[in-house]
Amino acid sequence: MIIGSKMDEIPITGYADRFSLAPGEKINFKISSTSNDPYRAKLIRVISGDPNPEGPGLIEEDIESDFSGVYPSRRQTTNLGSYVRVPSNNSFNPSGGFTLGATIWPTKITINDQCIISQFNSAQDAGMALFVGPKGASIVVADGQNNLIRLSIDRPLSERRWYHIWASFDLGSSKLEICQTPVIDSFDLDSPLRKEISCSTKPILIPQQPLIIGAAGNNKITNFFNGKIERPFFINTAINDIDALDIAKGANDTRITAAWDFSKNISSQEAVDISGNNFTGKIINLPTRAVKGFKWDGSCFDWTKKPEHYGAIHFHDDDLYDCEWETDFSFHVPANFKSGVYAAKLEIAENITEMVPFFVTAPLEKPQARICILIPTFTYTVYANIARGNTNSEMRQRMDDWGAQKYSADDHTEYGLSTYNYHSDGSGISYSSRRRPIITMRSNVISYPGVPGSGCRHFPADSHLWYWLEVKGYDFDIITDDEIHRHGADVIDCYDVLMTCSHPEYHTSNSLNALQEYTKKGGHLLYLGGNGFYWKVAVTDHWEDAVEIRRGEGGIRAWASEPGEYYNAFDGTYGGLWRRNGRAPQVLSGVGFTSQGDHFGAPYRRTSASYSSEISWIFEGITDEIIGDFGLSGGGAAGFELDRADIDLGTPLNATIIASSEGHDTSFVLVPEDILTHHDTWPHKPVEELIRADIVYFDTPNGGGVFSVGSITFCGSLPHNNCDNNISTMIDNVIRRFLGN
Repeated sequence: MIIGSKMDEIPITGYADRFSLAPGEKINFKISSTSNDPYRAKLIRVISGDPNPEGPGLIEEDIESDFSGVYPSRRQTTNLGSYVRVPSNNSFNPSGGFTLGATIWPTKITINDQCIISQFNSAQDAGMALFVGPKGASIVVADGQNNLIRLSIDRPLSERRWYHIWASFDLGSSKLEICQTPVIDSFDLDSPLRKEISCSTKPILIPQQPLIIGAAGNNKITNFFNGKIERPFFINTAINDIDALDIAKGANDTRITAAWDFSKNISSQEAVDISGNNFTGKIINLPTRAVKGFKWDGSCFDWTKKPEHYGAIHFHDDDLYDCEWETDFSFHVPANFKSGVYAAKLEIAENITEMVPFFVTAPLEKPQARICILIPTFTYTVYANIARGNTNSEMRQRMDDWGAQKYSADDHTEYGLSTYNYHSDGSGISYSSRRRPIITMRSNVISYPGVPGSGCRHFPADSHLWYWLEVKGYDFDIITDDEIHRHGADVIDCYDVLMTCSHPEYHTSNSLNALQEYTKKGGHLLYLGGNGFYWKVAVTDHWEDAVEIRRGEGGIRAWASEPGEYYNAFDGTYGGLWRRNGRAPQVLSGVGFTSQGDHFGAPYRRTSASYSSEISWIFEGITDEIIGDFGLSGGGAAGFELDRADIDLGTPLNATIIASSEGHDTSFVLVPEDILTHHDTWPHKPVEELIRADIVYFDTPNGGGVFSVGSITFCGSLPHNNCDNNISTMIDNVIRRFLGN
């Protein structure tokens, strides 16, 4: 995706150290403001986050808090780019001679001086560093006395090909040498290349200088490498080329000072040194692990079975895990605080505001209400800072007309992008972290220009449901994916009704298991979205607040994982679609993703089964055959992404399709996993028949039930006509039935 030029710096923004918390707990806010004046902060409850003037508009309630007040502005910076930092150690002493090298797979060869290994201190111009760039591999040595020598191969590497590179300096002979050789002898690659010169400049050791892999620097890190690095090594003496190549290929040698095996502890932040000298490094900013190394031969796709084939790390100059901002203020949630959707609202001047949303649960297993909304925090994280490439003049005009947030991830990449985007080297982004400002997860954000309704997604679109419950007088609690992942079904079993928002797409094994258990135990689930429970994600305690996605073998994908890289680094399990993992969404909710199109909505038509005595209670007070031909999302209740029932994929045999959508435009296409050939589909039915959203109801064991609508735009129809419409009536009927009213 091509992103436009950057706009002015965002004047005030921030993030919190957690998405959700319970009464009695604390949340810390980290703010950056470019203003010379202080800013004000206050607590608000978010009731409606859609800025469309044809809907309820933005509705916020001021809440008294212990952090409300005025704070001094300060700019907090963000440093993108991943690397490994090995603490300074006198054992890394190049002054008596050295050999260092690695095996690399470069992805941006046109950028000069991308560093592979560095012990160079730029403040004193001392040390040595191994680079790659348009002239191939190069070695730089400097003595801190204004003497700096560079030796380059002067032949470019090829992108996305494996090379062994190394350099050495022999103090006795004053010989400086640089070598690069392709791992595979191929007709389209250069043969091994080598250069040497006489060098009187002796690199000196700066005791406080760390050794950096994948970048260079001391206080400020620069010269980030784009591509894969495998088995970097450092030796405190010069060795011959044959031995250096053997070490690069994996041989042990008693002269090795340090050699880092990236196939060890793949889920962790450790870069393990296997020399026996314990020079383990810390991995910074979450580069991609569990990626194919130069030894991978296609014999095993599961890195946990053959980790030696996955000994590389893919570094990027735009990786970001933790902004590491300092805390500006905190909120201690009172013990009797009401569960809900809240935000820290920030203001530095009139019409210059920002908000940092967060979610307060009820005390776990001690509900404050009978109804609970499941906030899709894994999905929010995966989409965080998505650059859609559609911030055009029409979008900017709508932002101005509605007073919506004007800052788009198309223009602001400084806080990292989403897993729907690409790294600067063209590889897909596998990780997303919450430890950064998420400018897309706010009220007052629109995502699509030139569409009916608001064009909102995620947080502001989900507020259609919160607002509707508020208007209808329903008390409700909030729970998030994080709680059900961590604690299981116990934290939702205490609720009579559990409702999803518009797009609960991403789930871990734990969170999906919790939902399945809830329905089996007699819970009542309302799945009020589309394309839910579709992709499998992973989280880990080693990289808290980050989510991993592998996009392999099917699905509507923003990018495709490389063959052999379908297993998550975080938990070692097969990633991709839940359907490919044997758990199609239909098993839980009765419907699963079938079609995607532009952000337009269409109505549903009731089926004959909807008039049966067993089902008719759902339509009490509704005489229309066509329902949902209106809405703030796409102009209709069935739109953008649609789910269908399919018994062969797990829809329960007792499920009833009570309505199906119709009239979708030509932008709607069938999901790839349902396409066999240009003549046939997986269900052996016409494509047109499969492009639909189904509303499904079925009873579950122990007196429970599931009601699913199969559409992302559905919740946008709830507020229509001041919540007086047939979609509103239908959901009201289902909730009252589930509550026993």
